[in-house]
Amino acid sequence: MYKLLITIGITTIIAGCKKKEVEVPTISPTTFSYEVSCNYCDITFTDKDKQTKKINNNNGQWVYKIQTNFSLDLKLVVKTTTMSYQSIEAYILKEEEVMYGNLGFNNAELSYNTSSGIGKSSFGIFTSSSGGNTGGTNGSSTSTTCGARNKTGGYCKRVVIGGGRCWQHR
Repeated sequence: MYKLLITIGITTIIAGCKKKEVEVPTISPTTFSYEVSCNYCDITFTDKDKQTKKINNNNGQWVYKIQTNFSLDLKLVVKTTTMSYQSIEAYILKEEEVMYGNLGFNNAELSYNTSSGIGKSSFGIFTSSSGGNTGGTNGSSTSTTCGARNKTGGYCKRVVIGGGRCWQHR
């Protein structure tokens, strides 16, 4: 009987000394993506390995997703390969929400730092073959489109002077 009590006591002490397993929280990666809609355009972008990649003569919608836990400087350049007027929609998204982007003509250049959330962009204007401008005074846009995702999966195309979101998506 005495041996049984000692055995039970030792078993209890050993069982009580087990360390609790500590769960290490896992940080799920953030998904960033580029989205471009254009016909006959060249797309140059920075991938997750900070390498510059190029897509030649894209036609239609193009999407590239990046999952990362690290800071990246994303860069996207889109240029038309035709001599005629062409609208280009170019966006940088975070978790399917537009962080930066707009609708431009014939060229677009976007950059975005994933840790600071600071980005910049410039969008071209259409210049006729005769050399005259069809609007604006220089090659960069002074007003932008809202760019917020709408219920149908597209993007709001309301023009916002000075950038930002439109009255409905603020």
